[in-house]
Amino acid sequence: MFYFDYFYGKKILKSSLLSDYDCFFTTRDFVLTPSSRKDLEKEAAENRVFLKQKLFCPDIITANQIHSDNISIVKNGRYFYDNMDALISNIEGSLLLMNFADCVPVILYSPKDNTGAIVHAGWRGTAAHILRKTVIVMKKEFNIKSSDIIALIGPAIGKCCFETDENVFKQLIKDDLAVKFYEKKSDKYFIDLKLLNNDQLLSEGIENIDICDYCTCCMSDIFFSYRKEKGMTARHSAVLKIKRG
Repeated sequence: MFYFDYFYGKKILKSSLLSDYDCFFTTRDFVLTPSSRKDLEKEAAENRVFLKQKLFCPDIITANQIHSDNISIVKNGRYFYDNMDALISNIEGSLLLMNFADCVPVILYSPKDNTGAIVHAGWRGTAAHILRKTVIVMKKEFNIKSSDIIALIGPAIGKCCFETDENVFKQLIKDDLAVKFYEKKSDKYFIDLKLLNNDQLLSEGIENIDICDYCTCCMSDIFFSYRKEKGMTARHSAVLKIKRG
């Protein structure tokens, strides 16, 4: 179950499945990436310093996200990854961060293996099965069992607001029987990206999943929404620190 909490006074969103770990989703109260909001650059820079200090990390590991299915395993001493939409780490004390403003944020973590990942799954990444592919890499490269992975599907645009056309629909929905993932109204399709990503996790044998009900577009007073704010917005973030020892 998801619940609001505070990171040293900053409002965040956590899951009861990983409540004892340093992993959460930020809100407007804790902006880390200003994007097109130039007025938030100073606040975001200060918050990044604050985050590193409080989590005792030398730097933040992040990426230039491009809505792809590109996945990278984090290397010691490297903090930026170009053209990546999923980062995986088993380095103790490493701090991962990726940014979102309607796309689906997913945190994957195996406490047993002390290995985790953050995945950025917009509609293009979802269509390319980036989440399923990330799980496959985790299992292959680190010998992790599906039963040991906990998945948190964070706040994202809901089916209520993700209105799209037939072209996008056909890329996302491959099975005519998959009606549970969408609703059609006139010539528009309303698609549940969170449920589609949940299905990818289930296909890889992951059952320990928490899905956030919050729609970023409906709740743009709490989260940033690219669609609601017509692109002129900052980003909320998914944050994961790999536990030390």
